[in-house]
Amino acid sequence: MNILKIKKTNTLKAILFDMVGVLIFKKDGYIPKTVDEFNALKIEKLYNHVDDQKLLKDIKQKLHLSDKKIKKALPFIPAKFEIFPELWTQLPKLKTKYKIAVINNGNAIAKDYWEERFNFDIFDLFINSAIEKIGKPDTAIYLLTCNRLGVNPKECLFMDDSLENIEAAKALEMETIWWNKEEGRESALNKFKKITKII
Repeated sequence: MNILKIKKTNTLKAILFDMVGVLIFKKDGYIPKTVDEFNALKIEKLYNHVDDQKLLKDIKQKLHLSDKKIKKALPFIPAKFEIFPELWTQLPKLKTKYKIAVINNGNAIAKDYWEERFNFDIFDLFINSAIEKIGKPDTAIYLLTCNRLGVNPKECLFMDDSLENIEAAKALEMETIWWNKEEGRESALNKFKKITKII
């Protein structure tokens, strides 16, 4: 007797979020006013995403900031950002169905202040490029995330505002949503709701 073999399809098990440009955005009309706020902007412009020690060295050499001035500026790096509430409020519901993680390209010198301003405890995993010494679009950081979550890349949905990072995820056969700035947040959010079935 011939038995029809049905190919098993991969089901969605995990959602991987970019941080800035998906979960959080810069406040509309933000303008730095204090010396510390201006220093925070200058520090960000030197970000290399993979080496905190080199970043600190560059800050001191190029910006001529003392340890004290650096410490005073760091809290203002995340202070100018706010959550995207329409997505953030869906996280508890998503957590009941999927593993959820953040893959963030960023230096970790202000990590404590990011965690103080935004509560990332709901996520199963937070991957930071400077801590791991690899960053998007290197596929190694996606595979590292999947390994720690215990999922296959084909079982993941990845979202980012960088097309380059999206293409890297597609190469691993992840499902993706590009948070294209020109199309706006609502378009990406609607695609996200349809895929995750949280409408």
